[in-house]
Amino acid sequence: RELSPWSWSQVSALPSQNNLQSTMAQVAITPSPVAAAFRHIQWDPLSSLRLTPQETALLRMAETNPIEYTLGDARDATMYVRVLLKLLAEASFNVSGHVARIAEECNENRALDALDADPLGVVTHYAIAKLHTILTTLSSAWAAENGVSIGNVFYAGMEGDLIEQWKSLLRVISKGKGDAYAQRSAALCLAQILLAACPSQRGSPAVASSGSSKDGASGAASPSPPRVPSYASAIEPLEALTAWLISQLKSSNAATVGTTVPAMMTLMSATEGRQIFAASGGIKYLSRQLRQREKKQSWLERARERELVENAKSERASARERGAASKSTLSLSVLK
Repeated sequence: RELSPWSWSQVSALPSQNNLQSTMAQVAITPSPVAAAFRHIQWDPLSSLRLTPQETALLRMAETNPIEYTLGDARDATMYVRVLLKLLAEASFNVSGHVARIAEECNENRALDALDADPLGVVTHYAIAKLHTILTTLSSAWAAENGVSIGNVFYAGMEGDLIEQWKSLLRVISKGKGDAYAQRSAALCLAQILLAACPSQRGSPAVASSGSSKDGASGAASPSPPRVPSYASAIEPLEALTAWLISQLKSSNAATVGTTVPAMMTLMSATEGRQIFAASGGIKYLSRQLRQREKKQSWLERARERELVENAKSERASARERGAASKSTLSLSVLK
C-alpha cells in the first residue's frame, strides 16, 4: 500500500522525487577509515580470495586507469563489478574484525598496520568503496552522455535480471560484525542497484537502458542492446534489504540506527521502496526513532537552558564577590 500523507510526514527529511541521479547526489557517505591502505593491497599473496590471473589483471588495470575508461567498455564494466562482488563474497567469510573496530580515519601508517593485521577487512572496505564509486559514476551526467547505466552493468541477459552476486552485499550488511562503514556503505550500494529496477525510476539517467562499448583500438563508443532492469528480479532483494533496515531501526543504539540512513533515503525516493517499507511495518519503528530523537533534543535543549541559567547565576555571584572584595580593599586603604 502507498504511504498515507500523515505517515509520510514522519519521514519528511527523506527525498521524495523520483530521480535516482538527484537522490544519489543527496546521499553521501564518509570514506573508509583505512582508505589510505587501498593502493598498497597486494593481490597475489591473498590466495583465499581465489582470484584468477584475469581477475587480478583487471583489478590492476582499473587502478591505473580512470574509472570512466573501465566503465566505458560494457564487458570490462560487467566483469569488474563481478570481481569486486567476488572480493566481498570471499573476504567477508574470513575477516578478523580488526578493521571493523576502527572508527576514525587512519593516517597512512595506521592504515598499513591495519592492512597487516586484517588484510581481508581492508579488502572488504576496498571493494565496497569501489562499488560506490562505480554507482556514483553510473548515475552522473557522464554516464547519461555515454550511454552507460546501472541497468547495463548490474542486470544481465535478455530479461535484465539482477546478477546473482548481489547476495555478497547482503551478506556484508547482515554479517558486518559491527563494521559501521561496511554495513552503511554496502546497504547504500545495494539500495542504489535495486532502485534502478523500480518502474518509477525508469526516466532516470542512471537507469537509461542504452549502453556503450569501446570499439577495438579506436576506443570509439558503439551502442549496445538496450536493457531494462527487471523489477521482478529485484523484489526479493528489496524485501531483504528492507527487513534489515527495520531490524536496525528496532535498536536503541544511535550508531546502529545511523547505518540505515543512506540506504533508507535512497529507497524512500521510489514509490516501490516506500510501499515495501510501509507493508513491512517500517513506519512504526521509524516513527519511534523520530519521537525518541525529538525527546532527546528536547532534553538536551532543556539541559542547555539549565546550564545557561546556572552559568548566569554563577557569574552574578562571582560579580558580587568581586564587588565585595573591591569595597573591602577600598575601606582598608582609607583606614590606612
